[in-house]
Amino acid sequence: MQDYNQQVLSTLADLVRMNTVEDVPQAGAPCGVGVRKALDYTLSLLASWGFKTRDLDGLCGWAEIGEGDLFGVLAHLDTVPLGEGWRYPPLSATIADGKMYGRGTQDDKGPFVASIYALKSLLDEGKTPKMRIRFIFGCNEETGWRCIDRYLATEEIPAMAISPDGDFPVINCEKGVGHFELTFACPQCLLSLEAGDRVNMVPDKAAATVAHINDETAALAQKAGVRIEQTERGYRLSATGKAAHGSTPQLGENALIKVLCALSSLDDDLANVYQGLQYSTGAGLGIDLADSQSGALSMNVGYAHAVDGLIKVGLDIRAPISYTNDQIKARIEKALPMASVRLAKAHPPLYIAPDHPLVAGLLEAYREVTHDNTPPLCIGGATYARALPVAVAFGPVFPGDEEMCHQVDEYVRLDRLAQMHDIYRKAFEKICF
Repeated sequence: MQDYNQQVLSTLADLVRMNTVEDVPQAGAPCGVGVRKALDYTLSLLASWGFKTRDLDGLCGWAEIGEGDLFGVLAHLDTVPLGEGWRYPPLSATIADGKMYGRGTQDDKGPFVASIYALKSLLDEGKTPKMRIRFIFGCNEETGWRCIDRYLATEEIPAMAISPDGDFPVINCEKGVGHFELTFACPQCLLSLEAGDRVNMVPDKAAATVAHINDETAALAQKAGVRIEQTERGYRLSATGKAAHGSTPQLGENALIKVLCALSSLDDDLANVYQGLQYSTGAGLGIDLADSQSGALSMNVGYAHAVDGLIKVGLDIRAPISYTNDQIKARIEKALPMASVRLAKAHPPLYIAPDHPLVAGLLEAYREVTHDNTPPLCIGGATYARALPVAVAFGPVFPGDEEMCHQVDEYVRLDRLAQMHDIYRKAFEKICF
């Protein structure tokens, strides 16, 4: 990347300094003025390089060059909220200790910039691609995928594609995602229950109020780390835990499960719910499933609310590719017959065989640059790659490196940014030239 180092850093800094957290819609800016500014900047930059560009209603944009079958590169310009407690301001693009700090440096502005300059370096050498290469950049990947939905509604589907928004060496398998909501009658003993507000996050706080407790409740509460306080209404049970993404519930500590453990002593339905939901493997519901291609199922109990005499509980289930959401729903209904089960949202699984030309070519490019023979990966998370028939996530996080996506003090190492550039260049060269 030596010849393009300053251009890469300058372009990335320009984008990082733009606040692209989705904001109040404005005329021509459905995701907010900051995202609109980044979209205009990107379209203008690539147009100046000779790319054909198109703006899709401010939700998405694309830029392409070349002729032949279409090869896509799916990235996004928006970011998660900035957060507090940064070492350097999150919109400063500060360079220190061999890193650039800022929101979006790793997710997804850094790898996007590395990929566009990787292609530019090949074009500047006078090489002619044998495929049309189209960069597709969304504006609300972090908040609902309206951007990619808008693209799919009217635009050409790439024959093959990558999304530089995952991990190296290559993610060729993504588990199916099912967000289920359970609804059942609230027992008379339970006066309130509140935990979590997003199904895909491990709740780090939970609280319930009950009319009475017994010795078993007190013992279970002590064992689970649940606090009991007497109030005017009865007894308040509360717990804290550790937040984590719903695709990796084992990395968190679920406060709701702790409270359900204590509540299980007071009512048969609550006991059955706790027994069913206590394991992040899904074992309590008989859905501890696995296959050789994608590994084991994971389950996050993301929220629970008692409203109008009903309890609603949200489950985020990442399932092996061999099983359907209908199969999983049937098992949940069998394990918890008192509850109605609704599939609220779903993403189909993704699997591209390791010997497919796309996966094989990307692996070869990665290994030639890094000399690392890590095999392809399967994840529980969902990337843009799911949106297309033949697509995989390809970088930017290297094996063993710190995962900084969505974190305070998000950064990209400058040496890794250069390595990304070289890997993407090699991949373009092998597949598209």
